[in-house]
Amino acid sequence: MSGFVVGIDLGTSNTVAVIRSPDGRRRPVLFDGAPLMPSAVFMQDNGQLAVGRDAQRLAQLDPGRFEPNPKRRLGDPTVLLGDVEVPTVHLLTAVLRSVAAGVGEITRFPPTAVLTYPASWGRMRRSLLHDAAVAAGFPQVSLVPEPVAAARYFISALNHPLPRGSAMAVYDFGGGTVDVAVVRNDEQGFTVIGSGGLEDVGGLDIDAALVELLGEVLRTTQPDAWRRLDQPVSSQDRRDRRLFWEDIRGAKEMLSRTTVAPVSVPGVEAALHLTREELERRIGPMIRRTVAETARVVQECHLETDQLAGIMLVGGSSRVPLVARMLHRELRIAPTVLEQPELPVAEGAVVHPAELGTDGRLGVATGSASVGGPFGGGHRAPQGYPTQDYPAGPYQGTPPQGYPAQGYPPPPTGPGSPVPRPPVYGSPNAVPVASAASVSAQPVSAQPVSAQPVSAQPVSAQPVSAQPVSAQPVSAQPVSAQPVSAQPGSHVPVSAVPVSPAFAAAGAPVSPTATMANVAVEPGGEAPPARGRNRRALLAGLVALLVLIGGGIWALTAFRDRDDSGGTDVEPIGSWKRLPDVPTEADGTKVGIEAAGAAVVGTKLYVIGGFTAVEPRKHLASVWIYDLEQGDQGTWTKGPGLPVPTSHMGVVVDPVGSLWVIGGWTADGASDQVLRLDKNGDWAAKVPLPEPRNSGAAVWDGQGIVYAGGTGKDGMAKDTIWGLSKDGTEWQVVGNLSKPREKLAAVSDGAGTVLFVGGVFQRRNEKYDDVDVLRQRKVVDSDGRKLDHPREGAAAVKIEGIGLCVLGGHNGSEVYDWWCADQSKTPLLPKLTMPRAGMALASGRGSIFVIGGYNPAEALNGTNTVETFTPTR
Repeated sequence: MSGFVVGIDLGTSNTVAVIRSPDGRRRPVLFDGAPLMPSAVFMQDNGQLAVGRDAQRLAQLDPGRFEPNPKRRLGDPTVLLGDVEVPTVHLLTAVLRSVAAGVGEITRFPPTAVLTYPASWGRMRRSLLHDAAVAAGFPQVSLVPEPVAAARYFISALNHPLPRGSAMAVYDFGGGTVDVAVVRNDEQGFTVIGSGGLEDVGGLDIDAALVELLGEVLRTTQPDAWRRLDQPVSSQDRRDRRLFWEDIRGAKEMLSRTTVAPVSVPGVEAALHLTREELERRIGPMIRRTVAETARVVQECHLETDQLAGIMLVGGSSRVPLVARMLHRELRIAPTVLEQPELPVAEGAVVHPAELGTDGRLGVATGSASVGGPFGGGHRAPQGYPTQDYPAGPYQGTPPQGYPAQGYPPPPTGPGSPVPRPPVYGSPNAVPVASAASVSAQPVSAQPVSAQPVSAQPVSAQPVSAQPVSAQPVSAQPVSAQPVSAQPGSHVPVSAVPVSPAFAAAGAPVSPTATMANVAVEPGGEAPPARGRNRRALLAGLVALLVLIGGGIWALTAFRDRDDSGGTDVEPIGSWKRLPDVPTEADGTKVGIEAAGAAVVGTKLYVIGGFTAVEPRKHLASVWIYDLEQGDQGTWTKGPGLPVPTSHMGVVVDPVGSLWVIGGWTADGASDQVLRLDKNGDWAAKVPLPEPRNSGAAVWDGQGIVYAGGTGKDGMAKDTIWGLSKDGTEWQVVGNLSKPREKLAAVSDGAGTVLFVGGVFQRRNEKYDDVDVLRQRKVVDSDGRKLDHPREGAAAVKIEGIGLCVLGGHNGSEVYDWWCADQSKTPLLPKLTMPRAGMALASGRGSIFVIGGYNPAEALNGTNTVETFTPTR
């Protein structure tokens, strides 16, 4: 491996890799001439997984076989691509194989890899990420939290000190999410002391907001052109739609540098012009939420913002100037803005902790160089780094101000002078100084680094007719007939099972020495790169080549982190806490409720309408708001009441923070109302449902609002699924449930996939355990999953790191608590004080909230209790 180390930031939308050479220089790996590779995967007809830009192009042929954000699916055991169930970890393996192939072109063999992960990830997801890297062919793998890697970059490349005991904030605005963390330099090194974020805000959401903004203009000035872009029919329409989204993204990036940007509209001769003011006005509420989340995370660490050593902005979307301005204005500290914010996390991953002094500064080499030895003078590297191939001294040159005079290479002179090499390791404790040359992020190839779009292709992109782009096949012979198990507690590593052609992707060979035994993950979640010697590396390479020549790719069994229970991760992930009761009332008396609506918008929890628990039972029009920043010491305030008392409605929050109420049960029966809470605090009527419905399920699927099932005006359960067009002017039938159902639940991954769970047909007295799947508003199928029991009146939620889970619901007198699609995760979730059905459930700010509900077994018709819990991973 010749002393190379690669840092890899596998992001939600894009993946970045940075190689550290033996001489200390760090350079990004180029994929198709660019430092960003989309993290997307596509299942090809031959059963192989295409990756990156090839996957995006192929997705235009069949979106059902495309997964744009595999990292977001890590909480699910498998992902359905077309008609093939693919273990989610294999999607990450395909992405990392592509990285290994690109790195291998430079280093000949995949080197030691340091992968980064979100600070909020628990042991199970870290283990899956590690196994994916091992299966991708990296012989030695270690992990480091993303904010820790960013903090190391903050010091090593920017030369900002972080003294012992001080802390900094890392604000990571990526394509799919915003992650916020506080990192402190303490006795154990850099430690994440607080983290949070928003899963519904990212660069893709900014793109969608701009498409909506320009759509409002085109809808009136160029209705035919907009109709083709919004609802493409032909292959040319779909190509035009893709070009339009790409031009929107380019305009967004241009507005980071200028105040006006043109946007070409296919089929329209004159371009539209988008201003920075229009952009900021549209996305202002979105950015404000991220700033509030940053302040919350800092406060939970018992810090004031002026106590921070700095705020570092990373992630491509942090380029938007409004981000830095709002953070500065609200938090009163100027953030550090980078020219290419996608690279620091991967680059910081290859900064070894031994290079940083206890005062948080970059260490300085001391002593004189030794001579002789087999590896360029035999100089010693920091602990955990390979010892070979370090350059020889002596040291010369003038150091930066405040640093010792020894240990600096002479500056280059004359045109074409070579880049100065960093100092060598002259003593066991000596480490190199990262000079400007050593940390410059130059591309590995001679091609220039081009500025790539911040976010990946929009999820809603429709197929484009094009010739398939074939990925290079890999001959992957099965090791055994043992199936892959991605279930928690499984100790069968990815690398120890067959990589069938159905899951193979172009990439590098798997080293037979790549086992978990080579890696020790520290309690903080990071491990130093494993030590290696030239002889062992050469032997490993020869064995790998012999195995490949023999016709198979072999990997030894990797060892997962275990606990005393034999591998099942049973750590608790939180407990239910009470918030003040919602003050719902009827005729001046406080009453319990069922079938209300609930949503988290920004820092506010909304409870909407509901059906009272006492006779004479009635529907409510009240809206109550709770400020979540007040914790459990806050009070409820009245919000704008509904135009008509309503219960059993659908409630949705869209990506720009607008609150919607769809359908519902009123005094006149089922309703077709569609309401949106405007920014001025009024309920505005929008295009109604095609038919009245109550007790259906509504959710945002990544393209817009979807509403399914429910009870019609005739009192019968329905199976229709409607989708609201992006321009909000028309409801369209997008499919049908497997059975007519009411009182069902729905949950979405926000990327085009929706699951409809449980339900009842009351007139037939039939309750269901079905789980139906809607993908890209086209296909509804059953993926074979069933609930543990038929449930009516349940609620569904997707929990990061856990996956799809269902809470509550009943079957007659039996009332249930949690059920998760990955059933080994069910015991991790805290039980409600009293299981209920008909609860309002909302999630946001990293927490889950349940309000009201009934329990037939306890003759409870409703309650006004509010319970919440925050998963700890």
